[in-house]
Amino acid sequence: MPYVMKRAFRFAQWIFRHDRLPWLVMVLLVGLGLGAWLAIRYRQHQRASHVARPQPAAVVKPVVPDYGPLPADVAENFIRAKSQAERLRWVRHAAQDGPLMEEFFSHGGGAHETVSSLVAMDFDAEGMCASFAATLADGTQRLLCVVREDGAAKVDFKAYARHGSAVWDDLLTGKATHASELRVFIKQDNYYNYEFSNDERWQNLTATSPDFEAPLYFYMARNHPFIKMLEKQPLRRPVRVTVAVRSLGESHLKRQFEITKLLGSGWVLADGPHI
Repeated sequence: MPYVMKRAFRFAQWIFRHDRLPWLVMVLLVGLGLGAWLAIRYRQHQRASHVARPQPAAVVKPVVPDYGPLPADVAENFIRAKSQAERLRWVRHAAQDGPLMEEFFSHGGGAHETVSSLVAMDFDAEGMCASFAATLADGTQRLLCVVREDGAAKVDFKAYARHGSAVWDDLLTGKATHASELRVFIKQDNYYNYEFSNDERWQNLTATSPDFEAPLYFYMARNHPFIKMLEKQPLRRPVRVTVAVRSLGESHLKRQFEITKLLGSGWVLADGPHI
């Protein structure tokens, strides 16, 4: 052991001789500088890799609106309902259309109707309105539309009842000179006579409905925006529309009416302006 210590003491003397001391200090300084530089580079690399590392994208679950029961179930519940209170659960605008529906099923067209079958027809382009053909016991049909909106699927009662703001008999006798809302089928035609004889001013559109036997003759001014649409896609076959009409003079006696407004290209009306 003393021998080892003696050798170590001699080696230390050799290292720390005054002529070697400046070189030793220089080596130590260089070593410390190199170590510091490597430490800085390592920390910079760690920071850069942390920033550049892509963060996992947050998983966003699609929001699927809940519209309650399926349209087919809503339609079935509506036609099987036995009371006004039960039907109100399944219709749009229950507060607004409730009185109309009560009158329809108690004294109107639905008082003695029985739906024998319900067949799905189609959905609109956005999938927000499902149409069903409701066949009655006498073989006639009604259009039953289930609309998805405001988090619910509900029956449009006005479309089902082909509701009009005026009674047809009142319009044809002149008791009512206008109607703000009528649901009919229309197609383009060429009947111009009496108050509507000027075919440069008017476009004839023949109107039909299961609610009256003979056709009616509706006319729309040639400068109406809807006429521009007809020039591109003429109505060769009857289509459903909801319109506002009025008689001119005694045109009602000849079953002729002016269309003052097109409320919708169908029997289900959406909120918003009409042309």
